[in-house]
Order: sequence, then C-alpha cells, then structure tokens
Amino acid sequence: MSLKLNFSSLSLGASVDQQTGNLSVFDVVEEIRAARVPIQLQSLVISLAFEKENWDEEVTGKVHIHILTPDGRQNTLGTSDLKVPPEQRRMKMVFRFGGFPLTEFGTHRFVLSWTNAEGNKTGEALFDFDVVEVGQTGQPAPPPPAKKPPMTH
Repeated sequence: MSLKLNFSSLSLGASVDQQTGNLSVFDVVEEIRAARVPIQLQSLVISLAFEKENWDEEVTGKVHIHILTPDGRQNTLGTSDLKVPPEQRRMKMVFRFGGFPLTEFGTHRFVLSWTNAEGNKTGEALFDFDVVEVGQTGQPAPPPPAKKPPMTH
C-alpha cells in the first residue's frame, strides 16, 4: 500500500462539494486564544487529500487519530477504515470533532497515522496548534460625566 499525502489541514470548518469533489477549508487553526480553560470548540476539522502511488492497486488499511496534550498525555480520538478501490486514484478524508474540549494552555499536537491491511504504519501527518491565554476584555468603561456649564442668572 502506498499513499502519498498531498494536502492536510486543521481548521474550524471544511466541506467537500458533492458534484466536483473539491475540498474547501475554512478558518485554518494555528493558535486558539482563550481567556480561560477549559473551553469547548464548537467544531474542529482535520482534512486530508491522498493520492495512490500505484494507481491500479486497491489500498486498504486504517487511519488512527491521537492527540498529545501539553502535559504529555496521549489520547486516542478514533480509528477509521481506509479503502481506495483500484479504479480510484485520489481520496479525501474529513474528520469532524464537535464540542472539542481544550483543558489547558500550551502546544497541542494531533498525530494521524495510517496503516496497511497488515497493521504496519505507512504514513503520518502532524498538526500542532497552541492554546494561548489572553486577558479578558470586558465592556469599555463609560465616559466620564460631562461637565455642566456654569449657571448664569
């Protein structure tokens, strides 16, 4: 099995046009700013575009998704089957995570690896992003009261 990764992204949104097969990616993520943690992202999306190196072979295997958090923990987020039939040259995969929790500040890393039918790793993609603490912004202070003009009699 030989797949070449042509494109990958971590974003807040993505869509694949059903008629053309075009992939659109929205709001690429490199840094997330938050006043506090934990927070939940409404949506987090990983998009991949593969091409077979041997066009006439069928490709089967699995994609494994892990995240490494700033405290050194590794969590498995999921596994997906991978199958590209012999007549198909390219393949796109979009993984969507709704309500994705971020529990600490620092650098996070998604690790996607793909394996062949025998379970041997054949490729990997890494996505790093930072969760950065920012000061809370509140309502602007009201303007000071206007001075009254002196009274005249």
